[in-house]
Amino acid sequence: MPQQLTTLTAQIMDWANRQDWPPALVQGFISMAEQKFNAELRVDRMLNFATNIVTCRCSTLPDDWLEMYLVNISNENGANGYLPIRYKSNDEFFNLTDCWAYGYYTIVGRVITFGGTPDLTEATSYTINYYGEVPPLNDTTDSWLYTKYPTLYLFGSLIHSNLYSLGEEDKAANMKQLVEDTIAKLNNDHLKSKASGSRVTRSAVRSFG
Repeated sequence: MPQQLTTLTAQIMDWANRQDWPPALVQGFISMAEQKFNAELRVDRMLNFATNIVTCRCSTLPDDWLEMYLVNISNENGANGYLPIRYKSNDEFFNLTDCWAYGYYTIVGRVITFGGTPDLTEATSYTINYYGEVPPLNDTTDSWLYTKYPTLYLFGSLIHSNLYSLGEEDKAANMKQLVEDTIAKLNNDHLKSKASGSRVTRSAVRSFG
């Protein structure tokens, strides 16, 4: 059994030197850390895939959806039966000359709205790649975030345990900076890796004279 939640709970108690804290309190710190990860962390292991159909231009996003990565809609002209479509902000989308113009989508709340004429009979299928929430840590299944970056989970939880302890606010600030630096590095590494297989192109240099 993974027992990752129990292990991290014990680690936090050791680091804080507070064996008297009930596990439920410490696990609350862990949940607060996960809230920060969901708000700020965007790495490849958070990417999920979902497929659905839309009949009246609108569809509900997955419950764990955080941010869109790629949207494809069914189209016979696509190499695999789908073509990518682009995001437009709400004000742009709903103020187009044809506000349901094909090839675009927008998001309001947790509802995605598609441009183009809807197929009320057969419906239209679409796929999305999106950043999903970090699965809550538990004792029965492995967490990729805890397995790959255990210190991120530990220090992220210690931010809140230090805020809970009187006189430990300076430690909380230090942990917060450390966690945010780590998140920024991981996000930047993810952005670089997306283009790591691309050929390097050089701009032509014009000669004068």
